[in-house]
Amino acid sequence: MVQPLLKYPDSRIRLISANVRFFNDELLQWITDMVDTMKANDLDALSAIMIGIQYNIIVIKKGDEYLPYINARLIKCSGKSTQTERSTYYEAISVDVERFDNVTVIYEDEKGEPHHQDLSGDPAHIFQQQLDYSFGSTFVDRVDREMKQRINDHLEFGLVANGSTCPMVFVRDYFKRGAKYVMLLIALSFIIPFFASEEVRALIYRIDIYLLLAVPVLMIAYFFYALYESRLYKQCTSCQIGNIIGTTAIMATQLLIVALGVIFWVAP
Repeated sequence: MVQPLLKYPDSRIRLISANVRFFNDELLQWITDMVDTMKANDLDALSAIMIGIQYNIIVIKKGDEYLPYINARLIKCSGKSTQTERSTYYEAISVDVERFDNVTVIYEDEKGEPHHQDLSGDPAHIFQQQLDYSFGSTFVDRVDREMKQRINDHLEFGLVANGSTCPMVFVRDYFKRGAKYVMLLIALSFIIPFFASEEVRALIYRIDIYLLLAVPVLMIAYFFYALYESRLYKQCTSCQIGNIIGTTAIMATQLLIVALGVIFWVAP
């Protein structure tokens, strides 16, 4: 069955895949799903984690065959060259990556039988890229610091951090920041009564009312998206439910203060 591919910013790309211990029908189904997904997306190689299966399984297309490499490891490497790499995960990015030109791989097949194989050139580079995914890495981890920063700045939410840490940017923070800026804009209107006419004051008051209505919408969006992120990043202290509720309560208090200011001070 064709499975959806992991896409940025799905943090599961940073999960380290476990070794396969049971060579059973479930394993065969995973491999079948990987092959179906490769055919549907015209891919020459695929790591299991790319369809959300957290096991060290790689499938490489060779001619008309799809060959599974299970519990793969590199035991010998030589020569290096740089090639431009792309990924179905970071779709809009291509970078030059240096990899080994010649590798010796040990692995098991779908029956658990051990094998080793020598790969050179493009097949060696492709295999190393897929093996990176199995160990929670991507090609952007192999570029220098300057290039990594450029990529981080280019991406909407920055690079996806290692699975053991929190992401550099939370989407929920955009909602919180939006609510903060709207309340700040409303607070600036508190100077209006000092110099504006009654007519202007009435207009500003109506605008403030509309802005006040927008703040609870942003707060609700923050709360529910924060709950969603708390399920994704359980290890982050800022993702704890108590922290989310506390932040929402603080925003609610700020909203109340601003609303009272509008009603008792800005209102004509």
